[in-house]
Amino acid sequence: LKAAAGAVANALALVRKDPECVKVVVRCRPMSRKEREDNRERIVDIDKNTGQVTLRNPEGDQNEPPKGFTFDMAFDWESGQDEVFRATAQPIIDSVLQGYNGTIFAY
Repeated sequence: LKAAAGAVANALALVRKDPECVKVVVRCRPMSRKEREDNRERIVDIDKNTGQVTLRNPEGDQNEPPKGFTFDMAFDWESGQDEVFRATAQPIIDSVLQGYNGTIFAY
């Protein structure tokens, strides 16, 4: 819970620093029951503090380096909806209620 609170605080600091720019945020979902039953392995690593996402090719050569991506914020499979909302959407909603334009695009 402390890690989640720290991630939200870092995310809010980022949003407050430059609330006018476009932010790209990613959230990795937890494995489904079917994926767990099939003994699938997680190939994604997320560093919530830096926004780094690393993907490993499970069928690749062991010498193949993982592919890394950097986002404004990254949330892992343990992040709850409330944590993601407070860090990403809440600041935009607050700005809209103060009369500013705001857009949230989620896919």
